[in-house]
Amino acid sequence: MFENRPTDGVHWHLIRCIGGQIIASAYAPFKMRKSTSPPTQTVCYLLRIIPCILFLMLLFHCRSQTPDLISLKYLEWMKYFLFASLATYILALIGSGWHVGSSLFTANRIGNGLYQFDSLASIAIGTTWMSVPKWLLHRQVAVPLDETHELCGRIMGSMFVASYIVATHALHWPNQGDRNLAVDCRVICCLSILSAQIWSQIAYPEAWSGNHWVGISLFSTWTVIAVLYKFSLWVSKAKTN
Repeated sequence: MFENRPTDGVHWHLIRCIGGQIIASAYAPFKMRKSTSPPTQTVCYLLRIIPCILFLMLLFHCRSQTPDLISLKYLEWMKYFLFASLATYILALIGSGWHVGSSLFTANRIGNGLYQFDSLASIAIGTTWMSVPKWLLHRQVAVPLDETHELCGRIMGSMFVASYIVATHALHWPNQGDRNLAVDCRVICCLSILSAQIWSQIAYPEAWSGNHWVGISLFSTWTVIAVLYKFSLWVSKAKTN
């Protein structure tokens, strides 16, 4: 897709991280397809609408600022595809009634705090990747960075920003099973990205400096919190049954 640009281990690392986010975002509507709660359907649509909007902004930025990065025919095709997808999901969202949860379950203080932490982390990490991807990478990598790395980083950041919507709305979902699904999505996302980080460090040692382990350890914290909370929910459900 990139015009005459070689790829390296950093590219493939970022692409694998994006793949993990796509898998997590696909898991939500797959599991929610049998849910009878309209607010969960709203989140499924928003999980598609937000990335479409952000990707369109990245596309227009790429076309104007780095016109030689991606062939214009690919950009045109992606533009029409994103506009068509955006219109489809907006119409589906409006047709569903655009329902949102109506109550906050204040008894679950730890869970509510973790949902809010997840939303804040998604927005903070995502917007940083969208704004300054080269700055985030420059001390972790041992290869020259260019616009292709920035674009991959911004796509990953867009997916992070979009994922905040799940935890934010989960605070107000009436069904406990649906709220647990928000944790499942984050666990899948975190484990996928952490696996990509470790694999990239092993598979492409020439592309990374020693500081990459700092990034791995920081993301491991988010992963551990998500996995432990998921485990606590599983134990609590087992005791109830």
